[in-house]
Amino acid sequence: MKFYYKSPYLRIRFGRREFYLTALLKQSLIGLWMLIPCFALAGESNHSGQYIWSGFYLGGFAGGTGETNTNTTEPLRLDNGNYWFRPFNNSYGYGDGSSFIGGGTLGYNWQIESSPLLLGLEGEYGSLYEHGSGTDTNQTLYGALVNNFLSNNGTHSTNIGGSYGYGLIGGRIGYAMDRALFYVNAGALFTNIKTFYGSSKTEDNITPHPDLYTSSSSNIVRYGVGAGIEYALPLEQLDNISVKVEYLYLGTNNTQSTYGYCSCHFLWTTTDVIGGVHTVKLGVNYKFWGLSP
Repeated sequence: MKFYYKSPYLRIRFGRREFYLTALLKQSLIGLWMLIPCFALAGESNHSGQYIWSGFYLGGFAGGTGETNTNTTEPLRLDNGNYWFRPFNNSYGYGDGSSFIGGGTLGYNWQIESSPLLLGLEGEYGSLYEHGSGTDTNQTLYGALVNNFLSNNGTHSTNIGGSYGYGLIGGRIGYAMDRALFYVNAGALFTNIKTFYGSSKTEDNITPHPDLYTSSSSNIVRYGVGAGIEYALPLEQLDNISVKVEYLYLGTNNTQSTYGYCSCHFLWTTTDVIGGVHTVKLGVNYKFWGLSP
């Protein structure tokens, strides 16, 4: 295909055929041709041969969490101050186990011109289901007191993120060494925490046997902070793809109270203290073509 310019037309020859464009189409085609350099690959190097990190990116990740802890109190009856396994009211705790995490990220990097420093904005959404439960330690003492160990079934449980996972919106600051990027990140964390207590106890002087169920659900806004290393692949066909490893602390630390009625129609409550969540993940990012400055 060849181009021939002769005002007011632009003549294009394709094989034995020729096409004529009006002045308006001619100007549009010339303008588009002039824009082509602006759509250079986002992963190209600058004049010094260093990799350019600036641009929008979309990515995915997978990883896991460490175990966190929940500490809770013995259920308290609000109208008279009695405890469920009265008179025992020892606080106790348990681990919440670990969880798989996986999700996606969307962000933008701006590398300061002629500098290794980088500023970025990033949004992250991931699955999270950290669950654990523990036995009410007061029930053993109560069972010995009333000479009936069949009452040993009081259980407290915690679920972090199970309703919808978690979301994080924040920024990051990085230092680029060609294709390697070292960064720290922080942002606002959004997630849900649920706690639950359930028990049924046997007493000789009460029929039917009393049971108790309390629960809570809190949508929280906290913080996340972490650090990572990202590396842009040096392959020509994959120049816009980078891989990363990242540590992120989710500040799910929260104090919340469960409430519920026993079968005897009195209102009870527990106070629950939940710890934070440590996460580690591997990720892959795809930098969009033509969106770097």
